[in-house]
Amino acid sequence: MSLYTRTGDNGETSLANGDRVSKNSSLIRFVGLLDELNAHLGLCVSQLKNISEINFESEIKSLEKIQNNLFVIGSISVLANLEFEVTKEVQKLENLIDEYEKTLPKLTNFILPGGHLISAQIHLLRSCSRRVEILAHSLEDKEIKLITRYLNRLSDYFFVLARFINFKFEISEPIWKIER
Repeated sequence: MSLYTRTGDNGETSLANGDRVSKNSSLIRFVGLLDELNAHLGLCVSQLKNISEINFESEIKSLEKIQNNLFVIGSISVLANLEFEVTKEVQKLENLIDEYEKTLPKLTNFILPGGHLISAQIHLLRSCSRRVEILAHSLEDKEIKLITRYLNRLSDYFFVLARFINFKFEISEPIWKIER
């Protein structure tokens, strides 16, 4: 079987139930944003794997789990009713956030995305996950509505992870300042 089917050449694609929908539909845009988020995640994972001076094995494992979760979420919305335990996965993210926050200095200022290159890219993940969440809230699909809690917590996780990366590299976080 060839990778290309030519069935989408006119701007439509098929769902698991056989329905044809516009590639510009909110549902397909949602899946596309999930794919974009997952691609950014893959870049960050690859870069973390190439760092030798600090062990980020735990973070890599967490990010790879998130990549799999995003794939499942995309499958729920388009392909089939795959099971995704929202409460369990949200709790895992909250536990990770709590662990990182124990080691990080307390925030007393707003911070700007930046610092280490990987930290800046994780801030990109954070903003991309917010876009996915916003679009998910606009969809009428009840299963997608259920995963918005996970998407919301995911952006929180990325924020804390970006801070943690800078902390591990001993790089000061860029502070937001009002210039007058």
